[in-house]
Amino acid sequence: MIKRGLKRGTAVAASGLVAALTLAGCAASTETSSDAPVTIRMIAAQYTDAMQPYYDDLVTRFEAENPNIKVEVEVVSWNDIDQKLKTMVQTGDLPDIGNLNYFSSFAADDLLYTAEELVPADVLADMVPTFIENSKYNGVAYAVPDLASARLFFYNKDILAAAGVAVADLETWDGLELAMQKIKAYDSSIVPLALPLGPEEAQAEFMIWANSNDGGVFADGEWSITSDKNVETMEYLGSLVEQGLTNPTPATCNRTDCAFALFAEGKAAMLNGAQFLPNVLAEQESPVNYGFTTFPSNRADGSSITLGVQDYFFGFKKEGNLDAVQKFLAFLFQPDNYAGFLEAAGGFLPATVSAGAALADDPALAPYIEILPKAVFYPGTEASWPAVQGEMQQTIGKAVEKGANVLAVLENIASRAE
Repeated sequence: MIKRGLKRGTAVAASGLVAALTLAGCAASTETSSDAPVTIRMIAAQYTDAMQPYYDDLVTRFEAENPNIKVEVEVVSWNDIDQKLKTMVQTGDLPDIGNLNYFSSFAADDLLYTAEELVPADVLADMVPTFIENSKYNGVAYAVPDLASARLFFYNKDILAAAGVAVADLETWDGLELAMQKIKAYDSSIVPLALPLGPEEAQAEFMIWANSNDGGVFADGEWSITSDKNVETMEYLGSLVEQGLTNPTPATCNRTDCAFALFAEGKAAMLNGAQFLPNVLAEQESPVNYGFTTFPSNRADGSSITLGVQDYFFGFKKEGNLDAVQKFLAFLFQPDNYAGFLEAAGGFLPATVSAGAALADDPALAPYIEILPKAVFYPGTEASWPAVQGEMQQTIGKAVEKGANVLAVLENIASRAE
């Protein structure tokens, strides 16, 4: 796995985007005496290889302050964590804390504490309001955001210059396609566009392309997966694959070990990237002279959008665990501990207003602050989104294969929303 370590002080902040809003909240009442010994388990996402060492240190210090609470944290890769949590729920082997990019299906089954129960009022009040809104199911917050990210379009400056491509050519889909054809004509060994539709994060790639074409998966209270715009989007991407303008098999290309690697090695000219990509390139000692711009648009008004991805902490209801769960999450969100979390995670937008304010002068955040108000988020408040996302991760890549029945692929994904 490619590490995405980030030195403290360079994480991207979101505080410039939204005004702080004090959210009413109350500290959850304890279910057990603070003197009662208890063990809690957490299943945490592996943002980078630094996550397990971070949690090991955090737990050691927390247990020193809370000797009657034992915490076991298992960090699981993004390829496996979704299925692991689903299996634990299905078998009744619930963890106490989960960390994932959705929560609503668990809330729909009445398995979760509310956010007001999960963290103390002062922690909840410090959350970026936009992110708290994305943490609600049926109008009630059942999770707290841990971090978020946004996307821009990265390019290899040297390849574009050699192929006679200007950054302005990348503003529209038509311009992008012509630019890719120029790059291919300049050097056929270069992949003009790295297109990762493998299971690691295919849903993100689909979402940003679809919404850049006035499509998407959910609009006006209804699922829109099989819309004409989404079909058009996948036909466009399929045509790029057929022309040899992308990596040959997007369905087996994951973001980190395929798309990022191609770009870092100078073998791909362009790709959809997030704010942690520069850290990937730095850690890989990549020689690539890169730049970034807004994502190419095919929208009727010509505007560009970004994909905002938000992840969550949530707590499963288990007898006698609430006091310990709340204390541990409150400890994690203490300023120094949360700064360490962002550092270990490797370059994401903070979920708290205070962390955003502390990092507001970082010049690396400017383009993300500018574009994030135009972000489209996953419909994480819909209980069936996890099933839709899972199917999309596994199958959306088939829609760009030669001779693919695009509508059939989308209909299969849409069936998971029922």
